[in-house]
Amino acid sequence: MEYAPEDFSQLAINRGQRKINYAHTVVDQKIAKAIQALRNAIAASPAGQDIDFDAVDEAVNEVYEVSGRVADIKPPGCDKTWN
Repeated sequence: MEYAPEDFSQLAINRGQRKINYAHTVVDQKIAKAIQALRNAIAASPAGQDIDFDAVDEAVNEVYEVSGRVADIKPPGCDKTWN
């Protein structure tokens, strides 16, 4: 999407922030998925049988919860139209 860098209107700022917010949620969720995959791999190994993963599970769940609320912050919210 083309934009005018000299446009400092609140509308333009909010539009850009929505795109940034969406990008952050995508990154958050990809990292959370990677952590879950590592957690599951460790848990499935012999060494993982004696590890308490509650703190990891809680932290990953919190990432999803907080990331899911980014769009609720008005303004600017979250906009998936970034490239």
